[in-house]
Amino acid sequence: MKDLLFALGDAVARAVASFGGDPGAVAGTGASGAPTQAIDKVAEDAVLRHLDETGSDLNVLSEEAGFVDRGGERTLVVDPVDGTYNAVRGIPFYATSLAVGNDRLSTVTHALVRHLPHGDTYYAEMGGGAFRNGGRVRTRPFEEKDSFFSVYLGHMARPESYDVARAARRVRSLGSAALDLCAVACGATDLYYMSAREEARLRVIDIAAGVLLVREAGGFVESPEDGRELDLPFTLKARTNLVAVGDRKALAVVP
Repeated sequence: MKDLLFALGDAVARAVASFGGDPGAVAGTGASGAPTQAIDKVAEDAVLRHLDETGSDLNVLSEEAGFVDRGGERTLVVDPVDGTYNAVRGIPFYATSLAVGNDRLSTVTHALVRHLPHGDTYYAEMGGGAFRNGGRVRTRPFEEKDSFFSVYLGHMARPESYDVARAARRVRSLGSAALDLCAVACGATDLYYMSAREEARLRVIDIAAGVLLVREAGGFVESPEDGRELDLPFTLKARTNLVAVGDRKALAVVP
């Protein structure tokens, strides 16, 4: 499974790097009914093509194609390009996110996130730790005086998001849930907070890989509403907010 995920990450990276068109051009309609942008279609096609060429029987749940039953017992959860808006605007912070599980977030056993502009690869296996470019990564012990949060902001953010941002010494809003979770996993940030109105909340395709990476690096991913360990079914309909931390002490400063 590890070799397959790395090969899929390579396939997406090659396809996106060689694409010479307008990344934001509308290339159809996705499974959710939203317009499909060209860069997402290019990336998703690369995944599906590689699976066909290698004879893999993994089912697929992807942003554009929806659920594709390929006769397997397990499912590959794909966000072809997480951070599409960044990619379209020319901001080099977007990734492909790949995870394998049975039917929900808690069953994910293998995960890979490839930072497409820079090439960094984050990988995790359940019970096997988290890695960046082959080196083990761990979350960062929390120090309030040096707190560094990533918080989703904007007109779709719920009011408490701004309270959380004010609690940190430094704050960023980066635009890729997969890479935001990787940042917590490797200790670059202390906390990632996403609290938005229903239509802007995260789906399992956005977070399936990143959640395993955080947990395998020693961190925690919870629901900000009730503090329970986050779980989500493999469906595009379910949406969630989340808070991910490397050290639970960070939660003490969150309003």
